[in-house]
Amino acid sequence: MNGTQRDADRPDISVVIPTRNRRRLLALALASVLDQRGVRLEVIVVDEASTDDTVEMVRSIADPRVRLVRHAVPLGKSAARNRGIAESAGDWIAFLDDDDLWAPDKLRLQLQALRAERRAWAYTGAVNITDDHRILGGAPPRAPEEIARSLPRVNGVPGGCSTVLVRKETLPRDGFDGRYRLCEDWDLWIRLARTGLPACVPHPLVGYRVHGGNSSMDTARFLAELDMIEKQYGGPVDRVVFYRHLARVCLRMNRQWPAFGFYLRAAARDPGCYLIRGFVSDAAGVFRSFADRFRQRLGWPRRSSSETLTHPDTLWKEEARVWLEQFVHRHPL
Repeated sequence: MNGTQRDADRPDISVVIPTRNRRRLLALALASVLDQRGVRLEVIVVDEASTDDTVEMVRSIADPRVRLVRHAVPLGKSAARNRGIAESAGDWIAFLDDDDLWAPDKLRLQLQALRAERRAWAYTGAVNITDDHRILGGAPPRAPEEIARSLPRVNGVPGGCSTVLVRKETLPRDGFDGRYRLCEDWDLWIRLARTGLPACVPHPLVGYRVHGGNSSMDTARFLAELDMIEKQYGGPVDRVVFYRHLARVCLRMNRQWPAFGFYLRAAARDPGCYLIRGFVSDAAGVFRSFADRFRQRLGWPRRSSSETLTHPDTLWKEEARVWLEQFVHRHPL
């Protein structure tokens, strides 16, 4: 095979997916990757010693772009992603969590923006979705300048790792820092921002799945890692933002009283700032959560999608709904 042929076969983008015991969700995530249009890609699934039939499912995919590597024992998401990076052949690395989904033009639009703006990493917008692909919420991301400026205080990059595409040579040699289990993405974004501004594709191209298995439910660990970020990068981190985030995570899991406690901590941290930034919307969120739980106990139907989407960011969520419905049609649950 000559050099020209090798270059033609070489992927532009290597997609790295760490996974452990999520066969069903991983199959959907992989389907959203293989649906990508207009890019040459490979997919590296790094299995963290799954005990279900994850390995068999991945090996059964009749697509040469998909590769599987395994860890004999679980080493953590940072080690898994770093292994995927080491195994990659593309000039660009895209990260996808095994429970999230991509719109079919996600990678093409990011690569187009990166080349047009001559930048080395990029993020997109996202929406939060349920296991059955209902949209819970979402809003346009902040501009790159604001994201980069505020990263030492708050992680403004939406969607965890699943919205980011980065030039491989820009990644630090040590990749993701294994000391972090929940904030490893935030730590890496801070370091990437020091190399230059990201590009932004301001469309909801990622479905970030919210469920009981989300790692952000480990609130004690989350708070400990806030201290680590603060110490490493000079802080202070914005505790009001993170207490509100943890409260919203609890509400999604019907844990109203822990949510109320985090809202109280946010208010106690900076009462004046909190009243300006979010008291009304947070109070409304608590009320809706209690109302939904009351409906459920009485056996009433949950709010319809039209009720859920009555929000200033309706157009944003409607844009995501279009590609999500098309995805579900192609890949039924």
